[in-house]
Amino acid sequence: MNNNILADFRHNDWNIDKILIFIIPLIFIAILFFMHEEWLLESLLLCTVIFFYILLIYKHRMVYGYSGIRIASIPSSIVAAFTVFISIPSIYILMIKDNPNEIQYYYSIIIFYLIFPMGLYLGKSIRMIDEVKVKKLLISKVAKSYNDKYYYEILIILFSISMLIFCGYLMRVNELPLIELIRNPGSSTRYFFMREEALKLLEMSRLEKYMFIWLRSLFIPIGIVGSLYLMVEYRKKKYNVLFILFFIVGLIINSITLEKFPIAAIFVAIGTFYLLKKDHISFRFMLLFVFLILTGPLLITYLLIIEREGIFEIIFWSYIDRLFVIPSEVLFYYFEIFPDIHPFLLGSSSQLFSWMHTEGTFPVSNYVAKIWWNMPDTSGSANAVYIGNFWSDFGWYGVIISTIVLGFIAHLLQWKILTVSDYKKNFLFIVSIAAAVPSFTFGFISANFTNIFFTKGLILLICFLFIYEYMKKYFSIIKV
Repeated sequence: MNNNILADFRHNDWNIDKILIFIIPLIFIAILFFMHEEWLLESLLLCTVIFFYILLIYKHRMVYGYSGIRIASIPSSIVAAFTVFISIPSIYILMIKDNPNEIQYYYSIIIFYLIFPMGLYLGKSIRMIDEVKVKKLLISKVAKSYNDKYYYEILIILFSISMLIFCGYLMRVNELPLIELIRNPGSSTRYFFMREEALKLLEMSRLEKYMFIWLRSLFIPIGIVGSLYLMVEYRKKKYNVLFILFFIVGLIINSITLEKFPIAAIFVAIGTFYLLKKDHISFRFMLLFVFLILTGPLLITYLLIIEREGIFEIIFWSYIDRLFVIPSEVLFYYFEIFPDIHPFLLGSSSQLFSWMHTEGTFPVSNYVAKIWWNMPDTSGSANAVYIGNFWSDFGWYGVIISTIVLGFIAHLLQWKILTVSDYKKNFLFIVSIAAAVPSFTFGFISANFTNIFFTKGLILLICFLFIYEYMKKYFSIIKV
């Protein structure tokens, strides 16, 4: 039986890391022949450290490597997102920028591949992931559970809580940007300010703001994927109704402020569900997955600039820029500004440390936006990957220590999800992974990981997993 499982695994294994081991040397040679000598060293160095990372984690590739994307592993999602949206575009950023701090910017990206594994292996030394079971998980079917009927009750409660939070938000706003955009498309500048007023400038308590953010980034994805799981696996009318309600309400809530990531996060979560459920992933599925993720943001952008000439060309290049240039470029500005324009913040940019500063929390993303956009009065934010925040706070100490901590946390979170779900593709595993993946892909490249866990509410998911594990042990003892 075990031989059959391993044979099936070899047949289905997405060994992206093995492919990259052969492809990267070819890229290395191509760079030697075709890359301009000004950026030759940087390009070769990037290839080298990615190659080294793959060799370093190769035995654990289904958890730490690019191959782990097949089961939506959290460490794999982090390293893949970092490579595609931060590392590779950094070469282009070096081409278009000219600043003495570009070396520090580039080396902060390079050392990610050397230090992130330290955190992963540190976590591994404390809590070991059973990688034989992970490999079996790759080819296993969705596992139904007796507890699934209770998850339906939990989702009903979650839907009720979500509606209460949303109603509370509606009581605070005078205009809804989404409704106004549908009524009067165009005038992107006007809707930019409406979007700011819809959340950032709104007179709401901190708890109210947190709850609305948790609603969009955690409750809605969990509700949609959880109800979708029940609908697909059991095909009962009540599950169908719950999914439709969660999906429609989720689309409204996550697009109401005209922010694009929350609406994309819904389809990332749904795509992750099907990625985990399907035995084989085709190229056609991947194209459909990407199309669905971009549908909501593209529609909003279309309505915002509907009056411009050459609208489709503008949208195409704006999204290429937004996805593959801006995440790395905004990080560059953190290195340009700190400490040359402003001294290091010594923790004041994060609420984890700002309590030690009498002036309170420093709005670092807004400060960077003011300088980058040359708009002193803007309320916008230039959010960067976690490196930017920790560099602006503590320099190299912040970058190095935070990268180790990120690897450590990523391993432990993946371990917790796997152990609580008993290494099965059950409700808990699929919903937990699907809810976390948006935050560790598109969310990761434009937010500090402390923001992902606390502001976006992922800490609530972790608390639920601990409570569930405790209750499971408690009731098993009572049963005995």
